[in-house]
Amino acid sequence: MVVDTCHWHHDRETRLHCSNCGKAVCVECLRQHPVGLRCKECATVNRLPTYQVSTSYIARGVGAAFGMGMLGNVGLALVFSILPAAGFFFFIIMGGLGYAIAAGVGAAVNHRRGRPYQYMALGGVLLATAPLALGSLFVLGVGALLNLVGVGIAGIVAWNRFAP
Repeated sequence: MVVDTCHWHHDRETRLHCSNCGKAVCVECLRQHPVGLRCKECATVNRLPTYQVSTSYIARGVGAAFGMGMLGNVGLALVFSILPAAGFFFFIIMGGLGYAIAAGVGAAVNHRRGRPYQYMALGGVLLATAPLALGSLFVLGVGALLNLVGVGIAGIVAWNRFAP
């Protein structure tokens, strides 16, 4: 039986070979891979494209979060000028706002997922609800607390749309 030497450690004899490229590897250079034993060059597992983050996607996501946040801010002002006392529908409106902002950011980043996109969507929600949230921080009462709960609902909906 032929004994080879490791491709990286020429002083080590081995009978193991990479299942991808066929290079002889010692036990130190051997990597467990989902499809067999691989050398350290072939074993690099790439992340799924859905979770990859590039500079262009960050720029597109931040731009979409800013745009959707500003649009959401104007939309909330219009809705609450028409319905000053929305009641329970306030929470539905806020959930819809979080969903819409996350959908806009998701469309901009080609429906990728992951933590950076969660932060972008949350930033868009905070931008859209900034006047509501800041106004509620300086006013005491049940209405202010419910406004903050609504902002939280919008943030949670947007955050969960990008959960891995």
